[in-house]
Amino acid sequence: MDPSVGSELAYILKEITFEWADSYDAKDWDRLRKILAPTLRVDYSEVTGESLKVVSRDEFVDIVSSENFVGDPLVDTQHLVGASRFTRASEDEVQGFHQIRAAHQRYTSPDKTQVEAKGHGHALIRHDYKRMDGKWLLAGLRPTVRWNEYDFEKIFKGH
Repeated sequence: MDPSVGSELAYILKEITFEWADSYDAKDWDRLRKILAPTLRVDYSEVTGESLKVVSRDEFVDIVSSENFVGDPLVDTQHLVGASRFTRASEDEVQGFHQIRAAHQRYTSPDKTQVEAKGHGHALIRHDYKRMDGKWLLAGLRPTVRWNEYDFEKIFKGH
């Protein structure tokens, strides 16, 4: 099987990746839920210490939207996706590798006038995509952290 991915499919997968990143930053959990497969393989061990596990779509949204993680109202983020590469694993599965810089800022109070901590992650994130009932969905993710700036360990209070 040819592991290459054509431009039309690459566009679809980049759209999913954009929705993933921007839904985190907007804290729009319904938007995130729409691009997720029913189950996901998730490995955030290099970010939060949470090792590989298989979770349902709703469990994943609960984890990410938690006040101990990206859902914390005192934490703002911006996930910038750089260059991407895709490899077809099967007719209905593709792995995407994306350069990412994830800026994080924690505030001392909800008015967001005083910054408590900054922490920016530089990583390569692997996304696993699956075609299910004719639709491509995000079915897994694993960031590999290259390095962090500032006080990343002070961003998420629950980790």
